[in-house]
Amino acid sequence: MPRRSLRVVLECAGHRRAEFEQIHRGIPWAAGAVAEAQWSGASLAAALELVGIPTDGREVVLAGADAGVVDGFDGVHGFARSLPLAKALDHDVLLAYEMNGEPIPVRRGGPVRVIVPGWYATDSVKWLDRVWLTNKEFDGVFQAHDYRLREPGEQGPGHRMTALPVHALITTPADGEADLGAGDLSIRGIAWGGTRGVAAVLVRVDGGPWIAARLRPARGLYARVPWETECTLAPGVHEISCRAVDGAGRKQPDRPPANVRGYGNNAIHRINVHIR
Repeated sequence: MPRRSLRVVLECAGHRRAEFEQIHRGIPWAAGAVAEAQWSGASLAAALELVGIPTDGREVVLAGADAGVVDGFDGVHGFARSLPLAKALDHDVLLAYEMNGEPIPVRRGGPVRVIVPGWYATDSVKWLDRVWLTNKEFDGVFQAHDYRLREPGEQGPGHRMTALPVHALITTPADGEADLGAGDLSIRGIAWGGTRGVAAVLVRVDGGPWIAARLRPARGLYARVPWETECTLAPGVHEISCRAVDGAGRKQPDRPPANVRGYGNNAIHRINVHIR
């Protein structure tokens, strides 16, 4: 099968969980549970076409080699996720065996892991062990009961997380950075996700007007979009905020979206800096 290579942003479903008013069960990630790499491998679609797709195939199940006990469920459960057949047949979904031109390290999911561009990293199953097709909705614990968005008071397991919403972070200066000189300050960051890509990144200081930042070219359809702007700050403590807008006009919300497990936080990113 031909080798394909893509730059892809992977974002943890619990990224920025620490910003919720109530800290939810799970790792209390702050900003930074997101990364980009060059992934290379074979197209999952090509592999499926090679072995044949049943006429009643509905989903493709991707199972990793890792397994363990899960709170609230008996026995041992392997980590597995399924993709709707239409998504699995997207030729950008990879059975990846290289990361940044080298064999994928075991700690990063090697020797083979799935890369599902544009979706939460939950679906980019590590340590791929088995692939099969099913004619019904997959009910594995880590899909039917976990990694789902459920609002407070909502009955049932909630709905599945799939596509990455538009998101931007300020990377320079760092949150809490002090002893910065008064005057012009360079503000830089990254953006990713959204429908039809990142259309704009807006920046404001201390609740003032939103100003459009300059977008630099991304290194691929699923890669991060670098952005930058400048502002002039007087001595004191200042709050700097950024908000991305996607090609469909969707914006980062003001606050984290309320949900029971603390997933999917793509709220406006805010930092504080001290100007001497």
